[in-house]
Amino acid sequence: MNTLIVLFFLFNVFATIALGIRFIKKGAQDNVFKTFGIALSINAIAFAIWSFGVISPENLLICVTLGTVAFLISLIFLFYASVQKVHTAINRQLLIILSIIVVVGIFFIGHADPSYAYLSPEGFLFFNLGPLMQMLYVFVLALTILPAIDIVASKFKSIYSTIFRYGFIAQVCGGIMLMTTKDSQVLYVTGWVIILVYFLLLTTFLFNKKAWSELN
Repeated sequence: MNTLIVLFFLFNVFATIALGIRFIKKGAQDNVFKTFGIALSINAIAFAIWSFGVISPENLLICVTLGTVAFLISLIFLFYASVQKVHTAINRQLLIILSIIVVVGIFFIGHADPSYAYLSPEGFLFFNLGPLMQMLYVFVLALTILPAIDIVASKFKSIYSTIFRYGFIAQVCGGIMLMTTKDSQVLYVTGWVIILVYFLLLTTFLFNKKAWSELN
């Protein structure tokens, strides 16, 4: 077991749940914040499950499966946040139903893929996704998370909007790298980038009241 990798997963759990709770609490001001916060909190659950799999390798495969379920559910909430500007409720509901069908399809396609997650000798968790699954996840991440990031960023003013937008885009890019690369050097660099960006996001949106003082 690689202690640094375990700490990386645990820090991701802390950072994601802390930001998630912060945005949920701000949901009274705007439902987009609440939905985005719920998505972050569910994503934290996914990281917590994956963390247990890293700590307890004999349970790795079931943890990867359960964590993936939580992660896919978080994508539905992110998609819901991104379609808040759709004017009619019926159209929003249809889009959400479509998103549920898509993530269920991805889950079952993933289980049909013969690849299995594993821990490398260095302690890295490799999801070992096949080319088809990598393509599907990249498309789904881009189509759900990026629009959600844009609509939430538009709620903030000035520098805070920029920090939110590019901070979370950086996290999305880092997540894609974690899912697709098997190069240890790249994973170490990506891990540190994710941690540093989370520090920036926590400092800005968890401890800085000015970020929330003026909203659009």
